[in-house]
Amino acid sequence: MGVLAQWRQVGNDHGSERRELLEADEKGYGAVVASLPSNTRSPTVEADAIGERWMHKLDDGIAMSALTIPGTHDSAAYTNAWPFIQTQRMDILGQLNAGIRYLDLRCGLRDDLVEMVHGSAILGLKLSKLLDIMYLWLMSHPSEALVVQVKQDRKSERSTVHFSQAIWCCIAQAPERWRTANTTPVLGELRGKIQLFRRFTGPTLHAYGIDVTQWQDNPTRPFTIYTWHAVQLTIQDHYRPADAEAESLPSLIAKKDGDVVELLDNANANVDPAHWYLNFTSAYEFNLWYQLSPRGYWAFRWEGGINPRLREYLRTRKGKRRYGIVAMDFPDTGADDLIAILITSNNEQASDLDRTWRRLFVMTIWLALVATVTLTTLKIRQQLGLGSSLI
Repeated sequence: MGVLAQWRQVGNDHGSERRELLEADEKGYGAVVASLPSNTRSPTVEADAIGERWMHKLDDGIAMSALTIPGTHDSAAYTNAWPFIQTQRMDILGQLNAGIRYLDLRCGLRDDLVEMVHGSAILGLKLSKLLDIMYLWLMSHPSEALVVQVKQDRKSERSTVHFSQAIWCCIAQAPERWRTANTTPVLGELRGKIQLFRRFTGPTLHAYGIDVTQWQDNPTRPFTIYTWHAVQLTIQDHYRPADAEAESLPSLIAKKDGDVVELLDNANANVDPAHWYLNFTSAYEFNLWYQLSPRGYWAFRWEGGINPRLREYLRTRKGKRRYGIVAMDFPDTGADDLIAILITSNNEQASDLDRTWRRLFVMTIWLALVATVTLTTLKIRQQLGLGSSLI
């Protein structure tokens, strides 16, 4: 019996049997279970309620491109703990429960099956299994919406079908969960569904998903994709400086931080809500000592990476802001509340000055009420001949 059929038999409650089915399915990849690194994290029963359903209070009419959307880079790279292969500690279910709504899935085709990969590394996960997890999660979180980018990250091996056909077959297993239109959706039409960002080519795919196949590899400046269907996407994906080997870790981190902050500022300043922004915080310098996110080892000490810098940037900017999709490595490391801060930027927030004025206003009203009650009490006492003292 398939996992979806099992899920329907269990029912739509939130009991332990249903949760166990979810967790067992995600981890039920045979030999992969034994190879999962010890630091891979799955959701607990007390999953963060804010992260799980943060979209439910947002207006249906808002464009997905007008939101700040926490995301992950190489979202499935959590099964292999090797440096420069692993990019996440949370598994897919953990990411969704934490508030991640953009997933970056890198795939390869072997023996006619779509497998999850990170470059040349095979991650031991099948795309179909990850999609099952997303479908099951959306069943119990109908207010939420996902944006999933699917990329062909390595050449096909021993396969008789085209990569695009294999992806289509995976999506066709649950077409009601997908939006494969080539335009930008509003949140209301995407609730409970997945918007496809297509980063692979194939025959007759001109109108299948939002086309991001013009993605540039490691550009030094942000670039904009203009699709045939009037969708604009500006992307920052500068993951390795050309002169990285000659620079110190702090210098590399500062440069990447500048790339990230520049696009955050641009996204917030653009008044066009239909313009997508995708900002990748991931970067690396390949050596024995460090990755840029979430931290690295340099000059006999640990150096804070991009995540704490991003958190500090967000903390100092109050109020509702649009930052677009922010795709991160290890978003739960280096700054524990990073995802939550990104989520709250979708809501109106009082500034420190606003809060101070509100406190003064409330205090003034309270003092006025106390004074009114005191004066009234004194008048009554005088009328009753009890004197004017309250003591």
